Amino acid sequence: MLKAIGAWVAGLRSNVFQVEQGVCVPGPTDPILNLPGCIIAQKIKERELKCEETIKVFINRIFEVNPLLNAVVGDRFEEAIAEARYIDQVLDSDEPEFEEEKTALLRKPLLGVPVTVKEALACKGLSHSAGAVDRKDEIATEDATVVDNLRKAGAIPIAVTNCSELCMWFETNNKVYGRTNNPYDTSKMAGGSSGGEGAIISAAGSIFGVGSDLAGSARIPAFFNGIFAHKPSSVAVCKQGHIPLESTFSCKEYLAIGPMCRYADDLLPTLKAMVGPKAYELGLDEKVDLSYLKVYTVHESHFPILSTSPVNAELMERQQQVCTFLEERFFAKVQDAGIQSFRYSPFIWFSMFDYTNDKLSTQLQHYSKETKSINPFFEFFKYFLGHSKYHFATMVVVGMEFLCHLFPITLSTFCKIGTQMREEIQDLLGDDGILLYPSYPHTALPHQRCLLAPMNFSFSGIFNVMNLPVTQCPLGLGRDGLPLGIQIIVGRNNDKLSLAVAKQLENEFGGWKEWYPGKLSNQKSN
Repeated sequence: MLKAIGAWVAGLRSNVFQVEQGVCVPGPTDPILNLPGCIIAQKIKERELKCEETIKVFINRIFEVNPLLNAVVGDRFEEAIAEARYIDQVLDSDEPEFEEEKTALLRKPLLGVPVTVKEALACKGLSHSAGAVDRKDEIATEDATVVDNLRKAGAIPIAVTNCSELCMWFETNNKVYGRTNNPYDTSKMAGGSSGGEGAIISAAGSIFGVGSDLAGSARIPAFFNGIFAHKPSSVAVCKQGHIPLESTFSCKEYLAIGPMCRYADDLLPTLKAMVGPKAYELGLDEKVDLSYLKVYTVHESHFPILSTSPVNAELMERQQQVCTFLEERFFAKVQDAGIQSFRYSPFIWFSMFDYTNDKLSTQLQHYSKETKSINPFFEFFKYFLGHSKYHFATMVVVGMEFLCHLFPITLSTFCKIGTQMREEIQDLLGDDGILLYPSYPHTALPHQRCLLAPMNFSFSGIFNVMNLPVTQCPLGLGRDGLPLGIQIIVGRNNDKLSLAVAKQLENEFGGWKEWYPGKLSNQKSN
């Protein structure tokens, strides 16, 4: 018995409290790696760049950085090179037989642009396990709808990237592929569940990628890795081909699939491509007038009460700088939103998710091919003895859900609060208002440290159950050399407004910034 307890304590120490020495990934040297996707597509069409050359540059970059990151977990490099070579052949040909095909290629907005895809989304011929041991041999037989739409727009998928086990945690780690690291400091989290996308895009191994977001799963890794992510309006991007939570998930409006990228200029074209033929319904091509913008913030006293520490002072300072910029540049009116319900965000998320009769534990049981209910507390014990097929963090999430169900009356109460809050925010924002809100309370944390503050996901997750589009916008680097950022929340189906504001903030604050000094230091960013 004492031996078992000792093993449990040792496991806890190694998973939560171990301090690691991190390194930065080397900086990109080929200038192609630092071009926005929209520029790459244009240069390929104008024959200033060869498509095959471009694809090979990004493949070589993945070979360079992935040993440090463990972000890419499956690839189709040979197929991607062949597809790129054929594009070059058609565009360079003067033969009449290629004329019609050449015309069609030149109409594709993302022609020849390499793209990576979160492994939880189906990419034909590549692994599709979502980090679950029982799915480790699953291979996608067809593309998810969003991947198919990107192909039709001319993009070339080159690889799939790591995610947390069944997308259930905000650090990317699982028992199939292991842990993904942050390119700014490999001892830090890449975030989750789309952490593989966040890391490889930030490290210039990909132009843009496909992430999914049920409770900040795209925005948190985008924040930690200093890139953009957009959680679209709930009905915008088809979820077919995503696991878990696909056909068995009744609460599909909370799950969103959207773009992750380094440059704001790529947000709009990639979102349009992902949405497909119905992109016009969001009015994404309409001009956005930012004159006299209404800007709302949330007072720190109303941040989630279960956050274990206050929001980092530097993040709040940068938010104030954003407000000042918007006031001076666009004559924006900045005021407090006055919505106190944000303090109950963790309870609201769990309550509104539960209201749809969806259970995370049921999803886990389904995709793990279990014949009976999973006891998270028994799995905790098995994990620390080295006998559980599940990752510890997955059991934390299922355990929190289990505890919430001990108080059904409370769940009902917070569901009503959340429903009222949803309409209150929508009425407040209207067509010309934005809400600025922290993406997370801290910059990227050491690995596994988020286990000590599991409810901090609610800084982003609350907006999933509010059914609002959100853009995570990087704001340069902090004094510790790690990325800063902020969420821009807008009213329903008003995605174009948050994308337009993100572009302006990138111009002012620098957006994604390369900071790869070769070793860690206390050097301040410019």
